Amino acid sequence: MEWLDLVASFVAANQRYFAVAQASSSVMSVFGWTIGFLLLLGAWRRGQIVGFAGFNFERRDALRDTAAAMRNWQAQAGEGPVDMTRVRSTIDRAFDPETVDHLIGRSVMWVDDNPANNDLAVRALRKLMLDVVQVTSTQDALAMLRSRNFDIIISDMGRGTNSIAGYELLAAVRDSGSKTPFFIFSSEDKPEFRKEAKKRGAQLSTNDMLELIDCIVSKLSRLP
Repeated sequence: MEWLDLVASFVAANQRYFAVAQASSSVMSVFGWTIGFLLLLGAWRRGQIVGFAGFNFERRDALRDTAAAMRNWQAQAGEGPVDMTRVRSTIDRAFDPETVDHLIGRSVMWVDDNPANNDLAVRALRKLMLDVVQVTSTQDALAMLRSRNFDIIISDMGRGTNSIAGYELLAAVRDSGSKTPFFIFSSEDKPEFRKEAKKRGAQLSTNDMLELIDCIVSKLSRLP
């Protein structure tokens, strides 16, 4: 065991050098952990900033596209300027932290034989992170409903020569046992139309695009 004695003697003779080395190692270890922590903190803060900026970009785009859809629709209807206060209120509610998670990935089927009329509104809904599928006929809508579920169904009222196509689709959906929220979006809006639509099982009948978007957000925000 002579070599152990030699090692012990060497350590004893050079104790102060070992103490200095150990102290230096401790300092370097603390320094390394500090640098690592600062780097991690910096990366987290950058992620938070990027995430917040991305969230604001999404909100800005949704606001822009919703306003564009409203302007286009109201111009076609010969109505006045867009109420931007209402638009901002709807978008703010959609991007509220307690609401936005209920919207991401939710599915909407929009039935209209002239889908181009709704392109801007569809774009706005997609900016709210909704999955929107456009269908042009009652038959196609029913076929799609047999293959997948939707969280919201939107339908126009008249398609082709059938002036009550929206009601017929609604009846078929309800007869199947589905309770999927059903909104009728038509060019006309009268109190009796709203009353009749609710009597038949719809949640809304309107020609106000912002009311439609607002009701979609409201309904989805209450889903589990």
